[in-house]
Amino acid sequence: MKESIKKLTVLGSFNQVLIFLVLLFTILHFAKSFLVPIVTSGLFAMLLVPVCHRLEHWGMKRGWAAVLVVLVTMLMIVGVLYVLVKELVGLGGDLVIIGDRVSEMLDQGHDFVSDRFHVSKLKQKEYLNKHIAQWSSSAGKMVGGAIFSTVSVLGNMLIITIYTILMLIYRIRIKRFVFQLVSQHAGFNEVSHARSIVEKITKVSSLYVGGIFLVVLILSIIYFVGLTIIGVNNALFFAILAALINVIPYIGSVAGGAIVVLYTLVTGDTLTLPIVVAIFFTAVQQLDSYVLTPKITGGQVKLGPLFTIMVLLLGGMLWGAAGMILFIPLLGIFKVIFDNVDPLKPYGHLIGD
Repeated sequence: MKESIKKLTVLGSFNQVLIFLVLLFTILHFAKSFLVPIVTSGLFAMLLVPVCHRLEHWGMKRGWAAVLVVLVTMLMIVGVLYVLVKELVGLGGDLVIIGDRVSEMLDQGHDFVSDRFHVSKLKQKEYLNKHIAQWSSSAGKMVGGAIFSTVSVLGNMLIITIYTILMLIYRIRIKRFVFQLVSQHAGFNEVSHARSIVEKITKVSSLYVGGIFLVVLILSIIYFVGLTIIGVNNALFFAILAALINVIPYIGSVAGGAIVVLYTLVTGDTLTLPIVVAIFFTAVQQLDSYVLTPKITGGQVKLGPLFTIMVLLLGGMLWGAAGMILFIPLLGIFKVIFDNVDPLKPYGHLIGD
């Protein structure tokens, strides 16, 4: 009788955990447009807290300090986006070359298929035209979606700016709210422990997010100098783009290099330039993996590669590209909590490096 009751209790606990996970992932998915700006603002706020402390120490009021710091940060981000768009417009001059190159490669492909598989060029072109018509109809939808996405990004930037300012202004009230909850549910003696955990989370998040920005800046400079020396056109655009994509762990570094290699392969006349670019990005990736990221950000959030990849894929599934970026520091925050709460320490050990 006791064994059956125990089994029912274990089964009930498992069902509760399963229902909780289903509800959690459902809420995260459908509340994406609401949660992404809040999480992004929270990370930005934790990044900018030390700067606000410094300005307040110099006598500036908290509200003005928050507004100044956030607006300067947003202006820097807008400046980077402006440079990217400007360079992208300049890249349009290469579209003719890319088009001619693609046509030449298609002709070579037609000849190869015709010789090896005995499929006439006419049938190949009919097949391609059929799919091109489908792609063209999809392209119109993609353009409309791109315009909508641009407007959405600008709207989200405004929301994130407002959220971040308000979080910096009301950060003391938010901390008090957390401490009151801890005092009510865990006892007054746990408040000091909770205060130390909150301070660690703020410090780790600030150093981690700041470290990411620093790595992006360093990589942008390295990529720009290297691609300029190699002789790649629009080196500034590809340098900033590859550095920004590198924010996504494991996948970003490969994707950024692949874009530049593909560009040089299509626009170049020989394989020498793509090979040199591939070697250059491989060398920089080793520098980033073994020197930059471990020294600048790796010491702040020590996460194991298994759970980093898992949370990366989960973030991409739930929130898209934003999730692939945001879920890593969120997992780092949870690790800080796990490491400092005794019943949760095994989970911190599990996801740690």
